[in-house]
Amino acid sequence: MKPKVASHPELTKKLPIEVQTIFKVFGDEIRLVGGCVRDLLLQKELNDFDFATKKLPHETIAILEKNAIKAVPTGVKFGTITAVINHKNFEITTLRQDNETDGRHCNPQFVDDFYFDAARRDFTVNALYLDAEGLVTDYFDGISDLKAQKIRFIGVAQNRIEEDYLRILRFFRFSCEYAKSLDNEGLQACIAQKENLQKLSRERIRAEFRKMLMSKNHNNLLAILHVMQKEKIASVIFSSELDLKAFENFIDWEKKLQISANFIVKFATILTVNNYNNSQIFREICATNAEKKQLEFFAINHHQTCEEIKPYKALIADFVPQNLVLELYFLNCVKNGQFTDFEKLQKNYSELQNFVLPQFPVVSQDLSEKGYAGKDLGAALKKLKDLWVASDFILQKSDLINMLK
Repeated sequence: MKPKVASHPELTKKLPIEVQTIFKVFGDEIRLVGGCVRDLLLQKELNDFDFATKKLPHETIAILEKNAIKAVPTGVKFGTITAVINHKNFEITTLRQDNETDGRHCNPQFVDDFYFDAARRDFTVNALYLDAEGLVTDYFDGISDLKAQKIRFIGVAQNRIEEDYLRILRFFRFSCEYAKSLDNEGLQACIAQKENLQKLSRERIRAEFRKMLMSKNHNNLLAILHVMQKEKIASVIFSSELDLKAFENFIDWEKKLQISANFIVKFATILTVNNYNNSQIFREICATNAEKKQLEFFAINHHQTCEEIKPYKALIADFVPQNLVLELYFLNCVKNGQFTDFEKLQKNYSELQNFVLPQFPVVSQDLSEKGYAGKDLGAALKKLKDLWVASDFILQKSDLINMLK
């Protein structure tokens, strides 16, 4: 198939020196490929640069080592060698076809034609190649789809998904970022294949779903989550129904408060409260030990009201990290559909954010002088601290000691 070729010399001027070095040592046997080319065309900020080359893995290693570039065989079976320059990693992968696919694994076959390498990829916008001269080679009308804001599978959508079932979630994630609507053929293929998501590892599902949840395209994200819920794609992944109303509140108030919550807070938002510390949910999101503790903390304290912030100050006084308390307050607000007073939310959130815990006015010596010792002293200190916290930190030393009498 004859590709379309477009000249974009301006793109090469934006490439970091490390990328230019790799182009130089490989000559015309290598091209940038995939997301970096797509995002260069869209003038987006780039973090990763991936290369495709006709060279076999052992030849790639030889070229790199000849030019004093560290070569790490990160995925030799799949043709991938990582070049390390200035402590930065660049993946260089031999052109290949993916044969004998079963939705999770494939048997790669190295080739020397960029077309076959492009044909194995998922979406048209991810099958773009850029050479050192600024020529973009486009085999499947990816540039047109990029301009039209369309995410479209290469070839038959059903076939592409059968090669790797994760492409169902990738379809929604990339549509969230780059499309103005869902491609119908792609959507119908995802719906037809949704049960096969169960065959994927939870780690792969978590990574893909996390990337989608962290999208800044909130309108697209909400629309796509509604589709995933309606078509029962989400229910294949999670045992809990998504709380999309709470997530709408979350997106609205996150923007108004000008904050950026982490993934686990976003995930907690779309789960039902009673499932925060459910072992099945922990498994479904591959929760780390730290995330399990965070979700358990949310579950224990989900009953706290949002109109009153004294209980949240009390948590800070109990040495709970202030950022965790802020996350809890925000989460409880968005999960509580009755609380819609944003001005009060903003005031309370700001007060909690700027809260500095005062020094507890009573020390052990104060009670020792009153005859307290051992366990009695500890119990008395705790009682007084509880009273001090309940007073919103107003009671003074004399008030508290008099209360013991």
